[in-house]
Amino acid sequence: MNNSKWAMAIVAVCLVVTVAAVAYAAEQAKKAPPEVVQAQRFELVDAQGRVRGEIGMGADGRAPSLVLRGEKGEMRAMLALGSEGNSALALMDGKGETRAALSLLPDASPYLVLTDGQGKTRAGLAVLADGGPGLMLYDKGGTVMWRAP
Repeated sequence: MNNSKWAMAIVAVCLVVTVAAVAYAAEQAKKAPPEVVQAQRFELVDAQGRVRGEIGMGADGRAPSLVLRGEKGEMRAMLALGSEGNSALALMDGKGETRAALSLLPDASPYLVLTDGQGKTRAGLAVLADGGPGLMLYDKGGTVMWRAP
């Protein structure tokens, strides 16, 4: 067999393999997506490849969280479940500083904290252990200036 016949045979084999691979890929694409996808972490990236969202487990492997990030990668929101069963939602400013946080403690008591641009707590709202409301307002130094009850 001369060289041109060998080249034609190789091209024919490559063509058959390529057609088979394309047919297989097309058949796989028609199948329904899996019912369950499991992982310890998922990342959502934008068109530039920057991570903008994350769903994952904490360092201890027991506490899941959802994090949303701004265009510069700064954390802007987080929803987390603590290993003790408490849950929290935090909203951050453009610097990544928490400005509002809502927590549900293990005893199911909700607590909302609002902070100023320097990260100091300025207001807190809670449902107290007896089921009544609680409100506290703080001055710039962090001292309670008003509370009810």
